[in-house]
Amino acid sequence: MPAASQSGTAVKAEAPPDSEPTLTRGTDIVVAPPRLQGLPATAPTSFNFEDAPVQDVVNVLMRDMLHADFVIHPPISGTVTLATRTDVSGDQAVFLLESALQANGLQMVRDPRGVYHVGKPEVLKGIGPAVRQMEPGKVLPPGTGAIVVPLQYIGANEMAAILKPMLPPDALLRVDPVRNLLVLGGSRSQAEGWLDLVRTFDVNLLKGMSVGIFPLKYVTTKEVEAALKLLSAGTGGSAGASAAPAQAAPGSVATALASGGLGASSNSMAAAASSGVNETLPLFGAIRILTVERLNAVMVVTPRAAYLEEAKNWIDSLDKPTNNSGEPQLFVYPVQNGNAKHLASVVGGLFGGTSSGSTGNTGVAPGLTSGSAGTTLGNNSSFGNSSGYGGTGGLGSTSSSSLGTNRSTMASANSGANVTGYNLGPNVRLIADSANNAILVYASRADFNKIETALKRLDVPATQVLIEATIVEVSLTGNLSYGLQWAFNNGLSNGRTGAGVLTTNSTGVISSVAQGFTYTLKNSAGSIQAVLNALASETNVNVLSSPSLMVVDNYTANIMVGTQQPISGGSSVTSTGVVTSNVQYKDTGVNLMVTPSVNSGNMVTMEINQNVTDVASVPDEVTKQYPFTQRQVTSKVAVRSGETIVLGGMIRENKSNSSAGLPILSSLPVVGALFGAKNVGNSRTELLVVITPKVVRSDQEIRDVSDELRDKMRGLSLSNIQLGAGSSSNRVPTTSSVSTLK
Repeated sequence: MPAASQSGTAVKAEAPPDSEPTLTRGTDIVVAPPRLQGLPATAPTSFNFEDAPVQDVVNVLMRDMLHADFVIHPPISGTVTLATRTDVSGDQAVFLLESALQANGLQMVRDPRGVYHVGKPEVLKGIGPAVRQMEPGKVLPPGTGAIVVPLQYIGANEMAAILKPMLPPDALLRVDPVRNLLVLGGSRSQAEGWLDLVRTFDVNLLKGMSVGIFPLKYVTTKEVEAALKLLSAGTGGSAGASAAPAQAAPGSVATALASGGLGASSNSMAAAASSGVNETLPLFGAIRILTVERLNAVMVVTPRAAYLEEAKNWIDSLDKPTNNSGEPQLFVYPVQNGNAKHLASVVGGLFGGTSSGSTGNTGVAPGLTSGSAGTTLGNNSSFGNSSGYGGTGGLGSTSSSSLGTNRSTMASANSGANVTGYNLGPNVRLIADSANNAILVYASRADFNKIETALKRLDVPATQVLIEATIVEVSLTGNLSYGLQWAFNNGLSNGRTGAGVLTTNSTGVISSVAQGFTYTLKNSAGSIQAVLNALASETNVNVLSSPSLMVVDNYTANIMVGTQQPISGGSSVTSTGVVTSNVQYKDTGVNLMVTPSVNSGNMVTMEINQNVTDVASVPDEVTKQYPFTQRQVTSKVAVRSGETIVLGGMIRENKSNSSAGLPILSSLPVVGALFGAKNVGNSRTELLVVITPKVVRSDQEIRDVSDELRDKMRGLSLSNIQLGAGSSSNRVPTTSSVSTLK
C-alpha cells in the first residue's frame, strides 16, 4: 500500500486525459531535394547520322547542340545511326543518344559537378554518379546511376515486391521503409519504365477503398466473420477452402448459411473458418473482413463499392434474432391507433399479469345503470317509472329514481401515473408509457412474438359513431290528449304504425303530477318521420335541439344547449348592517349524454341520459322564487346502425288560474261574475328524443360523414324549418344543426 495512503494523506486524483485528439503535422520532407537539375534549355533541332562513329556523334550532340561539359573515356568503338523527322528538344536528343550508347555497350554517367562521362561500364565504375530523384511533374535527369524514388501512398516493401520481377538483379539498391522510399540503379531509359509502374501503384489506396462498418445486434463478430470468409471462398478456391463447406458438421456455419440463419455457436463457426479459410481465397484480396469487438461490429474493406452492398445483404441475413434464444431483451411497440395504457391492461390480463404500477383509468366509459324516466316539479316529487320493449327489438329499461340521484357517469381522464407496469412471468415485464403512447416489453424474443401478435390484433383504428339526435316537444291536444303513443299505435299518417309496450310491474302508470308514461319505439322504415310530419299538421311541434355528434366507441358524448339561471341562495347581514346576497346559477336547457357500444354486426347499444330543465312561469307561493321543471330520461337501448329510436312518454301539464274585474264587486257571491271574468288554462306537452346512430369504421366513411354535415350546413336557411304542411303556427325555430329523421 502506498505510504501516502498509510499515513492518511489524501491522494489527489489525476486529471482525466484530454479526450480531444492531438495533431502534430510535419513537413512531409523525408529526403533533401536534388542539387543538380536537368539539361539547360536549348533550341530544338534535327539531325541525321548514318553509320557515324560513336565519338563523332557524342561530339556533335553534347558539344555543338547541348553545349554540355563531357569526357570520353576510351576505348570506345562502334557506329551509330540516329535520325529525326522533326526538330527535337535537347532532352529528347540526349535520350536518343543514351539509347544508342547502350546498344553499343557504353554508358553515360553524370558526376556530382554536372560533367557527363561516356565510356564502357567497367571503366566508369570509379566515377561517383550524381544522385537523381524522381519528382512529380518533372523529367528525370539523363545519365546512369542511383535514382531515389519517394513513395506517397504505397509502402516501400509492397512496391519493391511489385518491381522485383521486372528489375535486373542489381537494379534494386535499397528499400527504406522508414522514409518509405526506394533506391534504384540504372540508365534513364530503363528507369522511366520502372517509374511508370511506380506511378501506377502509388495512389491513395484509402481514398480508393470502400469501407463499411456494420454494427451487429443479435450475433457476435466472430460468427459473422467466419460466415463471410466461407462465403468469399466460393467454389474456385484452394482445396482446403473448398473442402471446408463439404466437411462442415451439422450446426456449423455452412449449415447455418444453407438454412438462412445462424444456429451454431461462435466456437464451432470459428473452428470451421480456421480449418478451411486462408489467404488463398478467391476474394481474400478484394474483401478484407475485420472485427471490432469493442463496438460489436464488422468492418469490410474492399476496392469495389459493389461488394459493400453484397456484404450488407449477407450480414443482414445473418444478424437476425432466433426464437430459441432465452436472453431477455428490451422491445418497444409504438401504438398506432389505440391507447397504450388500455392495450397494456388488456394484454396484461390476457397473459395473467399482475400490475406493478399505478393503473389509472383506461379511458373506457363505465357501464351505466338502468335508466330512469320522469318529470319532477321542484325538488320534492318523482315519477313512477316503467320499462318497455319496442316492437322491432328496441329495448328500454327504467328504474325508480329521485331527481338528480341517477345520472350517467362520463369517462374522465385519470391524472395518475403515466407509466403502468405488469409482471407477466419470470423475466417478462410489460410497461405502458402514456407520454409516448408506446408499450415497452422486456422479454425473450419468443415471448415478445406472442405479445406482439396480440398487440397488433388489438391495435386497430377505433370505431366511431355519428349520433344524430332530435329533441322535439309536441303539444297534446284533441286526439293526442293521452300522449303520442296512441298516435303511433293508431296509425297516423296513412296507416303507418309503430309500437310501444307498457310494463305491468309498475304500481302506477299515470302519476298524480303528470298523466303519461315512458316508452321506447324503434323503426327502420321511415314511419317515425311520417308520423312526426303528420303531427306537425295537427298540433304545435317545437324542436328544442337537433345536435349531431361524433364519438369514439365506448366513450361518452355530451352536448349542453341552454342558459344558466340565477337563483337566490339567501342573504346575510354584516355587523355594520350591510346586506349581502348570495346568488347561485343553475343550468337550464337541453343536456344530452350518449355512450355508444358497437359490436361486429353494427348493432349499437346506447346508454342515453337526456335532461331538459325549464323555468316555471309562476313563482312558488312560499319561497317567491321560480321553480324548475325538469324532464329526464335515462335508458339503455340497442338499435342497428342507421335505424332510428324514439324515447317518449315524458308529459308535462301546466295549469293556470287568473281572474280580472272590478274591485270588491267582482268578488260578490252570485252576482260577482257580472263584474269580472275568470280564466282557467291547461296545457299539456310531451317530450320526444329521436336518435339515429351511424357506425363509422374507415377513414373514407369519416370523410363522407364530414362532407354530409358540411352540405347540411350550406343548405341551412335562416328561415324557420317546417316539419310538415300546415299553418305558420306549425313552424319550429331553427337550431344550431339539423338532422334528418329516418
